[in-house]
Amino acid sequence: MELYKSAVVKERMQFGTTKLAEVRAQKMRNVSQNSDIFFIIRAFSAVTIKIDLTSYDFIAGELIFIGPTQRVEILAPWSADGFLIWFTADFYERSKADTEIINSGLFFGNHSFISMQDTYRDDWTFKKLIVERLAGCAEDYMVDMMVAHHCIESLLLDGYQAMFTQERSKEKGGVVALQVFNQFSILLHKHYREHSSVQYYANRLHLSPRKLTELCFAIAGKSAKCVISDVVTRQALRYIKHTELSISQISYEMGFSDESNFRNFFKRQTGSNPLSYRQG
Repeated sequence: MELYKSAVVKERMQFGTTKLAEVRAQKMRNVSQNSDIFFIIRAFSAVTIKIDLTSYDFIAGELIFIGPTQRVEILAPWSADGFLIWFTADFYERSKADTEIINSGLFFGNHSFISMQDTYRDDWTFKKLIVERLAGCAEDYMVDMMVAHHCIESLLLDGYQAMFTQERSKEKGGVVALQVFNQFSILLHKHYREHSSVQYYANRLHLSPRKLTELCFAIAGKSAKCVISDVVTRQALRYIKHTELSISQISYEMGFSDESNFRNFFKRQTGSNPLSYRQG
């Protein structure tokens, strides 16, 4: 797993920033293939970015939200002007509202990313209020953590509000579907250890399993069962990579009946066994 090495992030850190030109110069490919890392890019000048297998041209002033596991590569120019901000879910999730935002269509819609014009800040303001404040935050101090959370939250709220403004311009049914999907996401993150069946969440949302699956395909491009498996996999990856718990203990924490079931599930989802992933 290649994630920002020395020039961008130490493994223990949970948030950070880097200049787009530095990412481009170091030819860092696949920098966000991690189930726990979320990205926000602020372009100060025109830039070409490859997200998964497609290249996109962004103009100056765009704010780009990219969810976990997406392949990201800065293609051009060499002097790309702007900043990439990253943070982990563990760092950002402090309340029900935080969970709702980062598990919403802002990062998990039926698209590779969401972009919008940053109408609230010019380049200088963005650098002073967001980039420099984040760069000055040390993870050892509670006040700094609050400041860092606030900086990232302000960007996410801008994106979240803009996303819903766009949705409200569509048919009412589409907005309702997005709201129900968000409710499903919140319930899932609260109860995935005890409940992994589509039927359970469909009952809680007063839907049939088929209707919930149709809704998930419409919003996220995948079935309800796949959404559940994705969340369980992301949580398992966090335990394996960021705790000292044994694989047996992790399987218990994740709600699996025994360690072999957990190992089989992990292998199906990631193509690797838990111990190999931890040592990789």
